[in-house]
Amino acid sequence: MKIFFKIPSFLILAVMMTALVSCSTVPEETWIEEDFQQPEDRTAIQDKLVESAGHYIGTTSGTLKSDDRNYCLDCSGLMLAIYYRAGIDLEKCYAKYLGNGVKRLYSCLRDHKLIFNTKTPQAGDLIFWDNTWDRNEDREFNDYFTHTGIVVDVDSEGTITYAHHNYRQGVVYEKMNLRYPNDTSLNSPMRMRGSPPAPEGQYLASHLVRVFGRAWQLPKKFMR
Repeated sequence: MKIFFKIPSFLILAVMMTALVSCSTVPEETWIEEDFQQPEDRTAIQDKLVESAGHYIGTTSGTLKSDDRNYCLDCSGLMLAIYYRAGIDLEKCYAKYLGNGVKRLYSCLRDHKLIFNTKTPQAGDLIFWDNTWDRNEDREFNDYFTHTGIVVDVDSEGTITYAHHNYRQGVVYEKMNLRYPNDTSLNSPMRMRGSPPAPEGQYLASHLVRVFGRAWQLPKKFMR
């Protein structure tokens, strides 16, 4: 005679949850703690990236000339141009992915384990922002990977200077401080003017930043 036992539903649920956790992937966005980097401690490629970013400051129209290539004057096109001019061809990775330019850059660095959460990034790091504008026009705060920029400096107080394409002003330097995210003197506006109001007034660069990507540490095959 066979004897059947009824297993309590809460035990079944516990087993299922354990299985899900054990099969989950390692989080993509790793938190790192690091002190601000002194300019004299930068690598040669970081110095080239900072110089390359400065080359495009003030550009307001046309295309971005980067040695033998031309790039669109938008946020991701600017990152491709800056990196190519400094000797790193991000298109070798970028072209493998689908989505907008920002998401494709993110995906490349995610797959190379070069995505980080930190309050003190390093010169040359790419910055990824969400919800900088209402891309899908649904008036909701659900627009991811909408903008990117590049870190050019971080001072001892944690204020990040970055270069990016401002839709109204062209290529500019602006700032952000993740230690003091609500200080308007340390954080530039980022949410596009005319977009629906963001929840809890989140409109500064510090409010909308997602993560950083250390593209200058990509393997040598990406070097020109």
